[in-house]
Amino acid sequence: MKKRSIMCLSLIVLMVCALFSGCISTNEYMVPMRDGVQLATDVYLPQKNTPAHGAVLIRTPYNKGGIGLVLIGTNWAQNGWPTIVQDTRGRYASQGDLDPVFKTDAHDGFDTLAWIENHSWSNGKVATFGGSALGITQYLAAGENPPALACQYIQVATPNLYKHAMYPGGEFRKSLVEGWLKGQGSEYILPELWEHENSTLDYWTNVSLEDNWADVNVPAIHIGGWYDVFTQGTIDGFMGYHYLGGPGAQGKSKLIIGPWTHGGAGSTEQGELTYPANCVDTFSQTWFWEMVDEYTMGGSTGFDDLPAVTYYVMGDVDTTSTLWNVWRSAEDWPLPYTQTAWYFHEDDSLQLTPPGTGTPVTYLYDPDTPVTTKGGGNLNLPAGPYDQRLVENRSDVLLFTSPVLTAPYEATGPITARLFVSSDAPDTDFTVKLSDVYPDGRSMLITDGVLRMRNRNGTDHWELMEPGTVYEVEVDLWSSSYVWNTGHQIRVAVSSSNYPRYLNNPNVAEGIYKNNTVVVAQNTLYIDAAHPSCLLLPEIPAALAQSQVTYDPSQVLGSASQRPRMSKILSSLQERFPKLASLLEYHQFLLQ
Repeated sequence: MKKRSIMCLSLIVLMVCALFSGCISTNEYMVPMRDGVQLATDVYLPQKNTPAHGAVLIRTPYNKGGIGLVLIGTNWAQNGWPTIVQDTRGRYASQGDLDPVFKTDAHDGFDTLAWIENHSWSNGKVATFGGSALGITQYLAAGENPPALACQYIQVATPNLYKHAMYPGGEFRKSLVEGWLKGQGSEYILPELWEHENSTLDYWTNVSLEDNWADVNVPAIHIGGWYDVFTQGTIDGFMGYHYLGGPGAQGKSKLIIGPWTHGGAGSTEQGELTYPANCVDTFSQTWFWEMVDEYTMGGSTGFDDLPAVTYYVMGDVDTTSTLWNVWRSAEDWPLPYTQTAWYFHEDDSLQLTPPGTGTPVTYLYDPDTPVTTKGGGNLNLPAGPYDQRLVENRSDVLLFTSPVLTAPYEATGPITARLFVSSDAPDTDFTVKLSDVYPDGRSMLITDGVLRMRNRNGTDHWELMEPGTVYEVEVDLWSSSYVWNTGHQIRVAVSSSNYPRYLNNPNVAEGIYKNNTVVVAQNTLYIDAAHPSCLLLPEIPAALAQSQVTYDPSQVLGSASQRPRMSKILSSLQERFPKLASLLEYHQFLLQ
């Protein structure tokens, strides 16, 4: 079966190449980096002699010869755009030691852009394109301020690998990191990552832009999803470029966030919910070509006039409304909001009034029986909004639920939980989940977060806990945009594990995977007037929410003439080779 699939893929590539024979030329080059390592690079060019032109670069660890990248290269080149697709260091046909944590991609991206700039078919202005790992390589290259870089289209990625991919809240993101490295054949680097579990600049600076936003000097489209693995990374990337970047970047980026999981922008199905058809991304490719035409070719386009922020407000999928499951735009992020505290009470309620007297709630967290991950911003695990009831009915999960809402309630922006906690262990985790309780009882996940207590005052150092000492901490649940409908309830779940999304904390002082034992921790949450534990929501007042204008982003730009098309070819191939439909589906979305 595997051999047959490979033969089918090869046949499709040959068919596509035949379709474009006489239109493009394809050559592979070994491009030298500054240390002498050569990276395998495919260059797709229009075969006819044309003046120097703006180009598009894609750098990938997933094989430059993959069918999707071949389709992109042939299609874009056939439409006049030189397209360069490169295997990153140590991957597939490229030389060098495998670099699974992107530490060389800043320099390699810079050197590759300089190589492109020096060819006769290049006008010296290059756009970069790609998502996930292909987006991370873009962020890191931008931090080197390469002269040839003109603009970027960055999907579902992060400019800070430590903060958003490896150790959010200081806890090791087990499933994502171990699963991704296993898929790359790179598990050997795990001990090195565990050895650098604190965010010291000597190890992590090459994979973060947070110390050099001023060196970023290009506009970019930053695309993410509210259920993506890098949601906050996408938002932080936009804000870094748009507000803190150099003169070529400030005020020139766009942020697009839909109700999507990682790679889910082409679907209405997210987790256990189905959103309306309007949630599908039918417009960002048009925006991409408007940007590329303007910034690599000097074309007069409407890109700069597009809204800075385009975001999808999620809500009840069973009820139609003009207040939720719609697109909105804004010129700044975050929106103006009121940080509203929803307090935990000892009767398990979530209230807008602070608690008075309240008895602390204690539970036992056993690392050997952690709370199982159920949806959320995952990779290698089921992702998106899932019903949490199966993991809420545990003695080590504390639930706080609001009264039934009598009017819609919107929260759009950063979400945190302020907890007053203690433990009898030197270290432990606190996890927080936010959900929408539907009238039928479903508790649908919206977002979640984790805090490793030793990193409560910074991820660059440890501060172990003293038994019985009460600590005030904040758990970052990243950001979202959500409306709870009338008849629904807001729910918060507090616990100490979410496994295997995060490593199950063994409740001991030793570093990650250096412990010889685990300890059952007695963890306590305080909910009284002196210790008002609460959820902090970015409330959008009802009057403001009702005044927000919804729109169809696919209609913002009237013409898509600059966008290369390939839908008919892909549809034909899918009909002939139905078993390859899932392989082609995402690339059809990219190229439509």
